[in-house]
Amino acid sequence: MPHFPGRANWMAHPQALASLLAADGDLMRRTRAWLADPGSMTLKLKARTQDFSVRLLRQRPGPILADEHDALGVPARSRVVERDVILHCDGRPVVFGHTVLSTSSVKSDWPFFSKLGTTPLGANLFFDPLVARSPIFYARLHAGHPLMRRIAAALPGALPSTLMARRSLFSRRGGVLMVTDVFLPALEAFIRPGARSKQDI
Repeated sequence: MPHFPGRANWMAHPQALASLLAADGDLMRRTRAWLADPGSMTLKLKARTQDFSVRLLRQRPGPILADEHDALGVPARSRVVERDVILHCDGRPVVFGHTVLSTSSVKSDWPFFSKLGTTPLGANLFFDPLVARSPIFYARLHAGHPLMRRIAAALPGALPSTLMARRSLFSRRGGVLMVTDVFLPALEAFIRPGARSKQDI
């Protein structure tokens, strides 16, 4: 399948990613399970760390990315509100989070969004009865993808040429936002069997 810079090939089932993770069978299964987990990534990470924190990189209006407008249902040249964060566990960057939503729905449908700061988005999405989630899609992001460039800028140093990602839509009343999670290399330590949850400590 051809690869186009700036776009990712988003797939509807994590099993399609199996060949991309085949170097480590056990890690492949566990990574696939994390990618497909419909629950809150924030709660999943908090259960495995003594120190969870959110680093806010940006939250401002900007142009929608080339592989996002169809999924969000807006024209290709739309401007959206975007939010980029890095989730840290015990001081290690484990997930890059990217959220986009229509500028017209921020105040009407997502009133908490502009006040998040370093509060994780999941703290609101997964505990609001008005919020519904669509199925998750999965991709391998290549170095030319805009999100990969943002990660490289935020985390200077060597990074893999590709990273695994997932995204899904959340709807509330008439508004829709899309959340993308990109798995960073340090997450592996929390996925492997030796990683203990706080309940085990």
